[in-house]
Amino acid sequence: MNVRLTKEQKIRIANSDDVFTIMQAILKRENKLSRQKEHFWVIGLTTAHVIEFIELVALGSLNKAVIEPLDVFHLASAKNIRRIILVHNHPSGNLTPSAEDINLTHQLKQGGQLLKIDILDHLIISETGFTRLPV
Repeated sequence: MNVRLTKEQKIRIANSDDVFTIMQAILKRENKLSRQKEHFWVIGLTTAHVIEFIELVALGSLNKAVIEPLDVFHLASAKNIRRIILVHNHPSGNLTPSAEDINLTHQLKQGGQLLKIDILDHLIISETGFTRLPV
């Protein structure tokens, strides 16, 4: 599902703070009940690091979303996008990456290398903050 962006949100991404500002606003657009579910988004960037799309690829439960690698790379591949950023939320507010988060990031990085799609960042966000996973 594509996420609609305002004109002001279609910016050049300079750093993780830029990503968090946009994704926090998108998360807060959800109703309170939906915010209690884990979301997983893919942000596609142009070569100039301008947001081309934000796609919600998985909506899960309180502490888990099932991520299919094909879904992560599908839109980027279809649009010939070569740079993506991964973002997911932890509804609990605990920003510590789980072993599953770290393993998924590693697996997706390998898949991206095969497809020649660079994963530039992976953020875990909450309504109040974020952390970065190593990519």
